[in-house]
Amino acid sequence: MFSIRRSGLDEAFAALDRLAGDLPKRALADALNHTANQARIALRAEMESVFDRPTPFTLNALRILNARPDSLEAAIWVKDDKDNNAKGQAPEDWVAPQVFGGPRVDKKSEMLLRRRGILPAGRFVVPAEGARLDAYGNMSRAHMMQILSGLRLLNRPGYTGDASNNWHSFRKGHAKAFFVMRRGKVPIGIAERRGRTLQMVLAFVGQPSYRQRLDFHGIVRRMADERLAVNVDKAVTDALAGRLPTSFRRRPQAWPM
Repeated sequence: MFSIRRSGLDEAFAALDRLAGDLPKRALADALNHTANQARIALRAEMESVFDRPTPFTLNALRILNARPDSLEAAIWVKDDKDNNAKGQAPEDWVAPQVFGGPRVDKKSEMLLRRRGILPAGRFVVPAEGARLDAYGNMSRAHMMQILSGLRLLNRPGYTGDASNNWHSFRKGHAKAFFVMRRGKVPIGIAERRGRTLQMVLAFVGQPSYRQRLDFHGIVRRMADERLAVNVDKAVTDALAGRLPTSFRRRPQAWPM
């Protein structure tokens, strides 16, 4: 999370002091919110540039906490709730390593494979040659669900998606198609056999480590430096013209940059 506050810009904010009543705080809150929204737009553009085919779920994960007249601080962050996505992760789980560098956290599929003792400690999964990928270059959800079902990893209280208990999956042969491939006694991945075709679909690898690719804090700081004073001037003009918003819960539209 990065917060935008009034600091070190006293000269730029001098015009606020000429406003009466609650207008100075309302104008400053409005300027902070527009600055945060412009930073969100700049971050999204940078994510589209530095990430490899980012999904809409990732690009839409930026959130703004609006400033209010009684709380003059706007914040921008990446969503930290999981929703119902295929990875079983919150967007911040895979964006954070791109911001700070370092290892990524376990995916839901890796947790299930570890729990059953299939995936050794310290190993992670990546799509192998036989994996079916989606439009964004990631393992397709449908194929991953087939693998987990075929390996009988989807049982939980009140629900089973395992191929042995699911007629639709069983009829398609998922229960017999997937197995652990080993080199000697060491598991090296998950293979899929369909008729005479045998392919590795998941490979077990060492922990992926990322370098910093998204300068999240630098971009927000730059936008605050470039836009906040300009937005304050615009908010003062709107205050004098009676155009300031009365509600500060809604994300504002960005002004031209």
